[in-house]
Amino acid sequence: MPMRATTVRFSEDLWRLLEREATREGVSAAQFIRDATVMRAAYAMGRRGDPEFEAGLQAPANGNGDADEGLSPAEAEQRRALLAAAAAARDPDRLAALRATGLLDSDPEPGFDRHARLAAQMLNAPIALVSLVDEDRQFFKSGLGVEERETPLSHSFCQHAVARREPLVVDDARQHPILKDNPAVREMGAIAYAGVPLIDPAGHALGTLCVLDSRPRQWSSHQVELLADLAESVMSEIALAKERR
Repeated sequence: MPMRATTVRFSEDLWRLLEREATREGVSAAQFIRDATVMRAAYAMGRRGDPEFEAGLQAPANGNGDADEGLSPAEAEQRRALLAAAAAARDPDRLAALRATGLLDSDPEPGFDRHARLAAQMLNAPIALVSLVDEDRQFFKSGLGVEERETPLSHSFCQHAVARREPLVVDDARQHPILKDNPAVREMGAIAYAGVPLIDPAGHALGTLCVLDSRPRQWSSHQVELLADLAESVMSEIALAKERR
């Protein structure tokens, strides 16, 4: 596939900003700009439901494209995971199912708070969330141990559990190949994470029931099983809430 050259002009102040942020991420300024461009394209194509987007995601993974050229295997894996999460978050059918629940931007409710509290107690975690993954944010229907009701999707671990449609268990996000550069690690101290996707009867992953810790820790298989059982109960709570609305 031919490479296309382009000239992009920035002011000196913007170049310094780009170089500073790229250094913090441990990449070159050129790679930083390339990754930002890919993510912007992913956002636009995902929102439109562009069928070519899925093909674009698969090509690098199958070795049929050059989007990963110049990246290490770890960097390529991280890039593909981020693009897959962006596509999953903006899937039109999934978003329609999420919004049909009527829970986005709704007030806290005792049933959901009870599940978050149980998750925190059973897994001995300081933070537990019923997190609903919207197209550009995650909204916390219930949040134990946090003051925020939502964060940008850029700070979301849950989006990856939604994209994978299976539990995501992380002992130390600082060492995780996908999450190590997530802003929630350095800005919010999110280190250990265990999240189970909330999947509705139609198969749409709406969000997660998750727990977090500010220190590294190993989650046992028994703890993850307990979290999965609670996640099924959360889905029952979501169905009841939908009926009430």
